[in-house]
Amino acid sequence: MSSPPIQIVYCSWSNYKKEEWALAKDAIELDATGKKLGELFDIRFRRVATTEPLLCDLEAMVKFKVESAYRQVQVPCIVEHAGLILEGLEDKSFPGGLTQPMWDSLAPEQFVAACSTLTSRAVARAVVGYCDGLNVHTFVGETRGTLSRSARGTREFYWDTIFCPDGFGDRTYAEIVKADHSGLGEKLAVSQSIKALKAFMLHRLAAEPSLFPAL
Repeated sequence: MSSPPIQIVYCSWSNYKKEEWALAKDAIELDATGKKLGELFDIRFRRVATTEPLLCDLEAMVKFKVESAYRQVQVPCIVEHAGLILEGLEDKSFPGGLTQPMWDSLAPEQFVAACSTLTSRAVARAVVGYCDGLNVHTFVGETRGTLSRSARGTREFYWDTIFCPDGFGDRTYAEIVKADHSGLGEKLAVSQSIKALKAFMLHRLAAEPSLFPAL
C-alpha cells in the first residue's frame, strides 16, 4: 500500500501560485520517483502575512520570511520568493530581493529600461524556504532568459510579461501561458519556482522534520 501524500502548509496569498499547483500536481513528475507531485505531496495554502527584510540576497530574505510564517502557523511550512538576477551581477544577486519593490514602483517598460543599461540577460531565481520548527532550509531554482523591451502577454503575474526563458522563441512567460492559460504547462516545465519546489520535495522525502531537539 502506498503512503498518503505528505501534507505541507504553503504560506502564500498568491492565487497564481494556487493555479500553478493545481496543474503541476497532476502534470509534473518528481525526478527519480516516477510519481506525480500530487501523489507525493498535499499542499495546503494559507494566507499568512509574512515579513522579510529588503535585501538583494533572496536566500537571506526567505530564511527570515519562513521563520515569520512558522511563528504564525506553528507547523512545518514553506514560503517562496522570486526575483531576477541580471547577468554579470550574479555575485551581487542584483536586483534579487529588490525586484519586487522595483517592479511595483515602475511600469514594465521603465523596469526594463533601468535594467537594460546593464544587460538584457537575466536569471529568474526562486527560493523556497522550509521551516520544520527547529531548522530552516532553502532550495533554489533558476531559469535563464532575456528581458523583453515591452510587456507582452495577458497573464500579469509579477514579471511574467517581460521575462523570456531560453528556448521559447523570444516569448515571455505570459505569452507562453496564453490568454486562455492553455500553455501554463509549458511554462511550468521550465519554471524556476517548480525547480525550487521539487528540490524541497526531494529533501522532505529523505528527511522527517525535526520537531524536537535530540536529548
